[in-house]
This record gives sequence, structure tokens and C-alpha cells, in this order.
Amino acid sequence: MGVKRSIPSSEGFDEAFSNPDIKVSTKHFLLLLKENDLGYARIGVAVRKKDIKLAVQRNKIRRKIKGSFNVNTSKLTASDHVVLVKKNITSDSAVIKKELEELWQKLEKLR
Repeated sequence: MGVKRSIPSSEGFDEAFSNPDIKVSTKHFLLLLKENDLGYARIGVAVRKKDIKLAVQRNKIRRKIKGSFNVNTSKLTASDHVVLVKKNITSDSAVIKKELEELWQKLEKLR
């Protein structure tokens, strides 16, 4: 089957929000990183309903973030990555993709 790479909401989100080890920010995203003992990287995405009304748009953004995470998994350490989507996000796929790459590059530089 494979390793489940998503963070269960009750477990990992609280830990990352309350005491993150690293914070990385771009114009549309905030990444909170918390080390874990699992031996692999996990992802969690937080998109507020208040900021993005339509579920279709929220899910599209989540898919893009998780896809970008999967591409960069080999570069990431064993930690929980929580990506918060800021309210002024654009719907342009190219901008989102470019900014996600920038986010992972910033994280890599901090390591």
C-alpha cells in the first residue's frame, strides 16, 4: 500500500501550530514545520472556509499543495509540514506552482 503521508488533524496540526520548529512564508503560503519520529515527511493543509468560499477551489488548492509536496518528498526530512493558505491567494495555477517551489526552496536553505 505505501506510507500515509497526510497528518491526522487531531494529532499533528495542534503540535505544529503551538510550537513549530521552523516557519517559512511566501506571499500566499505559510509553512510550519515540526520534527517527527516517524522517519518520513508528512503534509497537512489548512485552507479556511472564510477565506475561500467554494469547496471546489479549496480542494483544488489542496491538491496542488499535496502534489508539490509529493514531488519534493525526497528532499524533505522526517517532519510534519503544515501549509496554511493565506486569504489573498490567487486562482492562477502557474503562480501557485511557482510559489510552492519557492516555499520548498526556502525550507531547503534553512536546513
